[in-house]
Order: sequence, then C-alpha cells, then structure tokens
Amino acid sequence: MKKKLLILFVMSPFFGFTQVVLNQVDDFEDYTPKNWTKSSPVLPNQNIATGGPLGLNDNFLRVQSPAGGQLLTFNQAQWAGDYYKNNTSNRIKFISMDVRNSGTNIIFLRLAFTNDNWTGTDPVFSSINAIAVIPGEDWKTINFPITQEAMTNVSNTLDYLDVFDSVTELRILHNDAPSWTSDPIEATLDIDNIMARSAALLEIDDFELSKKIMLYPNPSNDYIKVNSKENLNENFRYTVFDLTGRQILNGNSKFDEKINIETLNTGNYFIQMENEKGEIFKEKFIKN
Repeated sequence: MKKKLLILFVMSPFFGFTQVVLNQVDDFEDYTPKNWTKSSPVLPNQNIATGGPLGLNDNFLRVQSPAGGQLLTFNQAQWAGDYYKNNTSNRIKFISMDVRNSGTNIIFLRLAFTNDNWTGTDPVFSSINAIAVIPGEDWKTINFPITQEAMTNVSNTLDYLDVFDSVTELRILHNDAPSWTSDPIEATLDIDNIMARSAALLEIDDFELSKKIMLYPNPSNDYIKVNSKENLNENFRYTVFDLTGRQILNGNSKFDEKINIETLNTGNYFIQMENEKGEIFKEKFIKN
C-alpha cells in the first residue's frame, strides 16, 4: 500500500494535483531541471552544477536553442495551479528569477500561461512587456509582473481569471511580441532562483519603470528622446545595441534631451538607460 501511495505522490504533478504557492522557489540545487522541460529533444535543458549567481557550487538551469530554433522552456508541475487565490494575502503577483545570457544574441524574455481544461482554443496570456537579457552581462535579477494589467490575451478566448485561477502550464520564452511560442533564435539562457512573489524582488522592476518613462519618436529618422511621465529632470547613461548585442552608441543624456541616431543604419535597435538611482530602462526602437 505504501509503495502505491509513493508512486501516486511522485506522479501527482502529471495528474494535476500540484498547486503553486506563494514564495516557492526553484533553485536547482537538487541537480535536476525541476520539471522545466522542452518539446524538442535538441539541446535539452541542463542542470549546471556550478557558476550560478552565488558562484562556485551554485547550480542553475541552462536552456539552449540552435540556430533557427525556439528558446522556450515550460513547466506543467509545481508551477501549475491557482495564482489568483481569490484573496490578496496569498495572491502571486510577480515571478522573479536570476538570468544570464551566455549566448551572442539579445533575448527578449516573456512569460506565458495557459489553462488547457477547455474545449476548443485554450486561453493563453503572455507578458505585455519583454525583459531584455543582453549578452556579456553577468547574472541579474528580473521581475515579471503577472497581474491582469501586465498580461495580454493572445488567444482571443476567455478572460484573465479563466487562466490564472487554474494554470496548467507556465512558459519562459523569447519573443519580440506577446506570444505562446518563441521567435527563432540561437541562444543560451541561464536561469536560477525562480520564485513566486507578492511583490517585486528589487526596489523597482522593469514593468513599473516602463510606466514612468516613454521613448519617442519611435520609429525615428534622426533622434529619439526619453520622456519622463513624472516630470523628472535627471541625467542618465545610455548604450545603444543592435539585435546581436553589439554596442553601437553610448553616452550621457537627460530626460527630454535629443539623442542623435542619424549615423545608424536603417533597422531595429535597442537602448539601455541607467538613471542616477541605478534604475535600468530598456526599450527597442526603429531607425527609419
């Protein structure tokens, strides 16, 4: 009898008996991928035994995609369940994680959620704002808000609660736009300390900062400006990258001051700005 119960317990994630809980964390110290998997057998997820955010002997998860492949990993086990909780004290509003880009292309990271307990098209919600992970940077902590304001319906069926009170799959993926699938990319993404939270782990997160700052005009021929919605008047340092992660421009500016982009070739670029408080804002723009 005990053996049967043990088997049922071990297999329970695949039968929907799991329940995501506030403050749970995947730190990968058990030398497994912690149920984070891929649809493709090419370059399977790896648990790397050392080199995480804490350095020596700190395990982390490595997710890779070949040229033209999808950078995407999903979990249908401990990250399934009710995120909304029907109350404020246990509601999961953010998912934080440590990430590092060990490849050569910029990764636009998003979360996506579904509840497949429906007939017809399954409802899917994806992050409105991507978080850019740049090659060559060290580990950094990022926060994904998963409140209704931060997510968008990409399946045109049902509403927010139809997914978030009964999630069956969580995905971490690369895409320039909200989606359930990844854009093609050759990439290596390292992940550690995935955590369910009621508040952002850092003082301010990319989503909250993006609500305070706007980049315009976009697209543009000759210049861009960074506008503060709170009428800030402070200096910041900026770096412009192309989509392979190569630095093109850098300098100092301030809100509502023109940044000259006349010398850039026509195409898509990415600007990273750090203000005097150490807050970082990243945004994609188009040079006509």
